[in-house]
Amino acid sequence: MPADTELLSQISDALLELEEQRVLDLTKQALADGASPRDVIQLGLAPGITAVGVRFEAGEYFLPELLVAADVFTSAIEIVKPHLSKVASEDKGAVVIGTVKGDIHEIGKNVVKLMLEVAGFTVHDLGIDVPLQAFIDKQRETGAEIVAASALLSSTMPLLKDLVELVRAENLPAAVIVGGAPVKEWLAKEYGADGYSPDAVTAVRLVEDIVQKVRADRVVA
Repeated sequence: MPADTELLSQISDALLELEEQRVLDLTKQALADGASPRDVIQLGLAPGITAVGVRFEAGEYFLPELLVAADVFTSAIEIVKPHLSKVASEDKGAVVIGTVKGDIHEIGKNVVKLMLEVAGFTVHDLGIDVPLQAFIDKQRETGAEIVAASALLSSTMPLLKDLVELVRAENLPAAVIVGGAPVKEWLAKEYGADGYSPDAVTAVRLVEDIVQKVRADRVVA
């Protein structure tokens, strides 16, 4: 059934305003009304948590608000999960994801991970404070088409460039995409990354496009 866009927008707004019970009630209502579980996540919950991150970056929200929003988001996701259809057996691809060494921010990374899993990708989450070599080792272990890394501190952002260079030096058959609130498209290009996305929703499309290219390159090689 087509999603009730107004109801999904209300979910997003309630999450932005940290109205926990309202978020949970609206999520249940949307599912009961026949909204697609993926739409509830992609058009309701994900935009809401992304907007919270924007307020945090602008100094309008602080760590306590960020943590509350993350808890509400997680609780709502637990409501949605049982309604998600089993992912088809088609191999859509794999992603290694993590937050680089010295950085313990993970809310944005976790949203991206969830969106990719909902879209049918296998995601190997290394967590936070991840050494660069761990990305390399996990890609070799899994054969993932994409290595995705995030950074939110000015002191850790240069590690994204280091990771790109390390993947190239190791000649891994994988693309590197980077993200994080302070990371911009021009910086990702300067670092030599294969891709950048400003939010979790468009990250899925980016990953789909890059996986197709990586697989095509592997066939040629």
